[in-house]
Amino acid sequence: MVHLPIGIFLLLAAWEVAGSLARSRRLAWLPTLGDSQRTFILVLGAAAALLAAALGWLLGGRGDYDATLVEQHQWLGFATAGAAMLLLAFRRSAVLYRVSLPLFVVLLAIAAHWGGKLTHGTDYFVSSLPPVIARLFGYQPAIPAKKPAVTFDNALVFENVVQPILKERCESCHGSASTKGGLRLDSWAALAKGGKHGPVLKPGDWAASPLLRRIDLPAEAKEHMPPKGKPQLANDDLTLLDWWVAIGGPHAGPVAALDLPPAVEDVLTVRLPGGAARAVPDRAATLQAAAGLGHQLGILIRPLTPDGPWLEVNARLAGKAFDDAALARLAPIAPAIQWLDLGTTAVTDAGLEALAPTRGMQRLHLDQTAITDAGLARLAGFKQLHYLNLRSTAVTDKGVATLRTLPRLRALYLWQTAVSPAAVKALGDSLVDPRRIERWKSQEAEIDRLIAAEHFEGNTGESLRPESKPVPDPTPPPASPAPDKKQTP
Repeated sequence: MVHLPIGIFLLLAAWEVAGSLARSRRLAWLPTLGDSQRTFILVLGAAAALLAAALGWLLGGRGDYDATLVEQHQWLGFATAGAAMLLLAFRRSAVLYRVSLPLFVVLLAIAAHWGGKLTHGTDYFVSSLPPVIARLFGYQPAIPAKKPAVTFDNALVFENVVQPILKERCESCHGSASTKGGLRLDSWAALAKGGKHGPVLKPGDWAASPLLRRIDLPAEAKEHMPPKGKPQLANDDLTLLDWWVAIGGPHAGPVAALDLPPAVEDVLTVRLPGGAARAVPDRAATLQAAAGLGHQLGILIRPLTPDGPWLEVNARLAGKAFDDAALARLAPIAPAIQWLDLGTTAVTDAGLEALAPTRGMQRLHLDQTAITDAGLARLAGFKQLHYLNLRSTAVTDKGVATLRTLPRLRALYLWQTAVSPAAVKALGDSLVDPRRIERWKSQEAEIDRLIAAEHFEGNTGESLRPESKPVPDPTPPPASPAPDKKQTP
């Protein structure tokens, strides 16, 4: 609404210029305004200017913008509305009207410029101009110091991970130009200060952090942020913000020094070059060493994929002949092992120390071995492990509790052990984020709706036609013999 009078009066000015030029024979084709048309446009423009000034005054009173700029723009808006009424009154005097219209357009431009400064920043106009032209307006753009490229190794947790999310999704309403709710999110100090309703962040507590609670509200909710209709945060953004608040909302320090959950590590690997770089074993050398070891130890070693170096090792075939010493002999191929089956072997807790180089392992079978709680503690660094079989071992609730350090663990088999269901549930609760599941479920419903909306059904009347009947055989059936009257029916 506040932009409507700008368009109306600029159109009026352009039409008046066209009418003046139409006096020339060459430009006689240009349109001219009659008195009734001019009056109608002026009445419409004046009404729009008054309404825009009133609505702008209401919006400025919310305290969401810079107070000085609001006051300046407010009085310019009131002056423009008053000048629009004068212009309407001067329409019957050709001299006054011709002099007033250009002056009014200048006033309108100044008021509009202040509105731009209010909503887009004080340097919005010149900052987007080419430097040569910007200097004509006295603007000397600051040349930022060249900074090293942000990588996983040098990225700072707030400046390079959290702040870019807030800048892209939140600062348009909570930045230097607009501070809705008295809240600014363009710096750590402003974020920590909070808004007129109090702090928006409580480190370590999602439920007490309005910043996250309002993001997590359904899109239809009145308090959901960002507001419906504006670009929403992506799943990866929410994952990073959840993690950042959970670890205490640090505003300094490098990312590389933190213990990253798998979901966060996956996101940062994409966003920060060099993240989670991992050397890939040489396929030819790995397969050559594997062939020799498999023959010597009497076990099965085979590649997991046709073209990759990753291996599956099955020592179950060797039974009790495969012990801690044999497990240690796998060291040359250990970095390439992703699936390892030690079930029914003679491997003990001490032997699991040899698994240290296999930190990329995804599946591990330890069923029917002598493994105890002490052995499970040696698996703490296996962040890629998602399958673990401990059937018929001596592990207890205490040992299962140490598995909380395995963030990707999703399948755990404990039949014929002393582990209680309560311990298993506690482990599952610590490894799974129910909020992420709820988000995905809501997205699943939205995706199903979009798929249904794209469904196409063509019908040329097949469903309306009666089912076709078989064509009768023109050959008459043979006559049945006459019934025997003496025969009992």
